[in-house]
Amino acid sequence: MSEPVPQTEPHDLIVTIDRLIAEASAGRQTATHEIIALNAEQSRNGHHPNYPAYIMGGMLAEHEFGAGHIAAVLGVHALDWRAVLERMAATPPVHKANESDLLPRLRNACETDPMLEVIGERLAAELGLLDHDRLDPFWLKRPKFGLGQAALAFGIEPEHANGHRGLYALPLDVLKRGFERVGADQSDQRFGAMLVPLIETGGERLARIGADAFHHDAEERYQHDCARFAAHQRRNPDRRWRWKPPMSRQGHLAVTTAHTLGVDMPAERTRGHAANWLADHDANLRFMKSEA
Repeated sequence: MSEPVPQTEPHDLIVTIDRLIAEASAGRQTATHEIIALNAEQSRNGHHPNYPAYIMGGMLAEHEFGAGHIAAVLGVHALDWRAVLERMAATPPVHKANESDLLPRLRNACETDPMLEVIGERLAAELGLLDHDRLDPFWLKRPKFGLGQAALAFGIEPEHANGHRGLYALPLDVLKRGFERVGADQSDQRFGAMLVPLIETGGERLARIGADAFHHDAEERYQHDCARFAAHQRRNPDRRWRWKPPMSRQGHLAVTTAHTLGVDMPAERTRGHAANWLADHDANLRFMKSEA
């Protein structure tokens, strides 16, 4: 027979609980300092070599591009720029409120011309990017990376990110004039080869347009996520999720919010408490509405 478990004195139990709470609090504070230090280190070290690919892929993924578009996106960048703009011009605006957003038109071009996939795979073969004569399986597992291969192929750098997004936020006739101006001095008239000269010609003004477009994309995604979560709440009134441990993204957002507002990090230990703290502090602060 097993030995009986000795009874724990109430005082000893309280001491143990206090010790565990103190250790958890210290661990949370240590993690906060580590996050801040790692963010600072990343800023000092610059960007990862694949950064442009992930930024471009993310830009496209925001507009419903996926793994099935990877080859066609490469194909678009291998076409003469005039052919690309003709395809986008043939597609009516998807959102009447934002007719200048050309990315939905670009997606439509990728979906309606099967030859773009053939052209894209040919370009990938020329660049030595195929794996056993097929698209790299990793691209299909990580579609953002696959969608962004054109950025690496045509020399888009991290500093071009905002300007690149800005191109697709211009009215089509303005974009066409930009291509015509830059194309006069370029021997390679492929759409992809024209991007960097066009972005650099657009300078800070184009970068500001792109930064605004990125912000709008992120705000739309955030509002969609909030609406989806509210719908989930209505369908699941038991709220059992509130008693689960906090999510890592809640922690990252809490660190950013506390640092921005100059307040202490929350002591919440459940997902529900963390959600309450973030809501009480108007997080996500990026999308706070300015007071009239």
